[in-house]
Amino acid sequence: MRSHLHALARRAVVRTCELAGREERGLRVLTYHRVNDAHPRDRLSVRLDAFAAQMEVLARSRRPVLPLAGAVPALRGTCPLPADAIALTFDDGFQDNFTHALPVLERFGFPATFFVVTAVVSSEGTLDRYRGCCQADRMLDWEQVRAMRARGHAIGGHGRTHHEMAMLPEADARAEAQGCAKDIEAETGDRPSLFCYPRGSESAGVRRIVAEAGFEAACTVRPGANPPGTDLLALRRTEVSADDTIDDFRSK
Repeated sequence: MRSHLHALARRAVVRTCELAGREERGLRVLTYHRVNDAHPRDRLSVRLDAFAAQMEVLARSRRPVLPLAGAVPALRGTCPLPADAIALTFDDGFQDNFTHALPVLERFGFPATFFVVTAVVSSEGTLDRYRGCCQADRMLDWEQVRAMRARGHAIGGHGRTHHEMAMLPEADARAEAQGCAKDIEAETGDRPSLFCYPRGSESAGVRRIVAEAGFEAACTVRPGANPPGTDLLALRRTEVSADDTIDDFRSK
């Protein structure tokens, strides 16, 4: 009972934050983690049928779905940003992003950005937040990462080990950003331009480190939209969770 009340309270807080930012104009970046039916206790694991329904709603809305990297010039103000534009992102790099989410995205012709934790790519391990909560699933492997990139999707950095970078000594935070960028470049041939702060942990110092590692833009977990002129190293995002009804999704 207590856990149920806690979940309801958390959802109310999240929805309040989302609705508070709803009237903001600009690029809205939707955040997913997993698309998987096997983890009903994980609020960040959206069921496959729910994900497909959400993408259909998005397609019917006729809102432009942009690649996040492609929206960067508009956020800089060097070209127009389409009204009500959306970008889709996936955090952590679980294999269900490839096996479950990707076919749905491609059915609707939607580009996405996949943020990978490079030390666990091609691993059967899991991230700390899933230990004790869910069955450990395979992460993306580098062959899948390269296939996603070849099919027009972007691969971004999410650190090497998913540590909270603002809590690390500067040298360790720098190793997280630079090592992640080098790993992706070594495996794909391209230096990544997009980063996502693990667990949303960032600061002015971390943003500087990420920029010095060569990343052009970086995502936070702060809710809201991104108008032209937004700080590219502090992009806001809107979380999609297993708790969301289809009406919740329409309101994002």
